[in-house]
Amino acid sequence: MHSATLVSTPLPVMSSRRVLRAYCNDARYEALRMLRAPAFAIPFLLIPAPLYLLFGVVMATPSAARNPGVYDFLFIGFCVMAVMGPALFGVGSTLAPERDAGLARFKRALPAPAGSYLVAKFLMAMFFAALAVGTMIIAAKCAGKISLSELQLLVLSVVLVLGALPFCALGLFIGAHFSGAAAPGITNLIYLPMIYLGGLFIPLPAFLQKWVVIWPAFHLQQVVVATTGMSKFQFLPPLLCAAVLLGITVLFGGLAIRRISKVG
Repeated sequence: MHSATLVSTPLPVMSSRRVLRAYCNDARYEALRMLRAPAFAIPFLLIPAPLYLLFGVVMATPSAARNPGVYDFLFIGFCVMAVMGPALFGVGSTLAPERDAGLARFKRALPAPAGSYLVAKFLMAMFFAALAVGTMIIAAKCAGKISLSELQLLVLSVVLVLGALPFCALGLFIGAHFSGAAAPGITNLIYLPMIYLGGLFIPLPAFLQKWVVIWPAFHLQQVVVATTGMSKFQFLPPLLCAAVLLGITVLFGGLAIRRISKVG
């Protein structure tokens, strides 16, 4: 009797260049897929700017006309709203049906970098956030109501695109824990109240003001306000708000990845 000897062959290691290219390809395909979905692209790219022009310019209160800073504050609020949508819905509402269909497990079995399809969803959401902010800036410049300089608008754009990450993590958490049928509804239950209760546009009643800190939209708005030099609208230290956003990203992103790694 001869005992069989098992010889393990080491798996080939992908070079850093190939790994980076794999991530970029996944992100490009994900972005193209969402651009070709009118139900996703149209609401999040074409609706925020008209809403801003209607409510942030045409229907702004008379006091806003006497205080240009109010127009800037409203513009920032609508920009925050514009980046929230693609991040929450673009990640969570696409991941959930993929998990239902077993596509998430299938992608994990492919010879691709681990988690590249999740990173692709984050990059896709940030890409759409950048497009949404771009349309908002064009609309604001055409309306001629904001007093922010080109440098301030550039800083605002960078902060908002990076600020989409906490909402991506929230969307990932929803997509990892709920079915494809339930995920859009759960996302709306978070997204729609946050627009109002986050204090993005109008002063809240006194009994709601103390609860505004539970919403990540408020913290992102505060970071943007601080980085654009609008100290009169600064209510919390920007570093504290940035730390809260980072904590939300790590907490919900970590819980979502843990769930996906266990049950797919």
